[in-house]
Amino acid sequence: MVIELPKIVLKDKAIEEMPNIIKDLGVNSIFCVFGKTTYDLVGNRILDVLKDYKLEKVYVDACDELTINKVTKKGQELKTNLIIGIGGGKNIDLAKAVSYQLNIPCISVPTIPSHDGIASNRSVVSKEESKYPVVGKLPIAIIADLEILSKAPARFFAAGCGDVIAKKTAVLDWKLARDERGEEYDDFFANLAYLTADLIIKNANVYEKNYKSSVELLMNCLITCGLLMAISKSSRPCSGSEHMFCHTIDKLNPKNKALHGEKVALGTYIMSYLHGINYEEIRDVLISYKLPITHEEINIPPEVLVEALFQTHEIRSDKRYTILRDGIKKEEARRILKELKVI
Repeated sequence: MVIELPKIVLKDKAIEEMPNIIKDLGVNSIFCVFGKTTYDLVGNRILDVLKDYKLEKVYVDACDELTINKVTKKGQELKTNLIIGIGGGKNIDLAKAVSYQLNIPCISVPTIPSHDGIASNRSVVSKEESKYPVVGKLPIAIIADLEILSKAPARFFAAGCGDVIAKKTAVLDWKLARDERGEEYDDFFANLAYLTADLIIKNANVYEKNYKSSVELLMNCLITCGLLMAISKSSRPCSGSEHMFCHTIDKLNPKNKALHGEKVALGTYIMSYLHGINYEEIRDVLISYKLPITHEEINIPPEVLVEALFQTHEIRSDKRYTILRDGIKKEEARRILKELKVI
């Protein structure tokens, strides 16, 4: 199977390039997926540059089964042949999921630099109080406007950095699975993922000197990681025990307000300790990016974090092999979190 890589436009005023990308697709009906905040931010601008096309817009506040089915049905009725996801995670995830259902192309237009889903072929779907991944359509283009992205709240930038730093422990988990379980492993994909983490780690002490350049670096790393998952046909290069820890927190405490990248960054700090690498360096980098490393900072109760570390090895149905292997006892989980001053 040949994977056609997306066209990537990463620069100031990237949104103005959208007509040039769309003109060769032979589309006539476009569905734009917004959130209310996103529409207030860039809606009029996007509708203006696409004024020569038949446009429909939908506002979403969740990427759940009900909304996916609703938007898919509307797309069928309108005979939509292109869907554009504009904004953050849920909008882009929904666009990818619906485009997969309709078998039409999608375009990703991120407005916050918070996670690598902007360029992957996976969507995270909510069901009641849980979340699970599904296959989505790989975007045919990623339109990343640096003017918009660099004005996003700094918390989203930090979360994006956290999601990239997480590749450090994700790759170590993958190597462990290779060494102890004989799992298939690819040096090229692993090394590239590891490189993105190192680039963000090295930028931690200087990112504020030229913030827009740092946002550009982060976006390049996030896009690279998203494409790695698509090309390798696995989330292994980018997601390990630290992501499983995040998903377990969401299962145990679904109403938590922490960002995905904040939770996986905390997981990376913990898992780097378990892997025996320089966890203090990871901690210092997270502090430099103003990412939360204590239960007070991330606003999640200590007992939830203890229980999450205790249960993480069971969160995936495929029993992904990681540094947690068959799990750790609850008292050991508590000891680790206290030693790391997380609780």
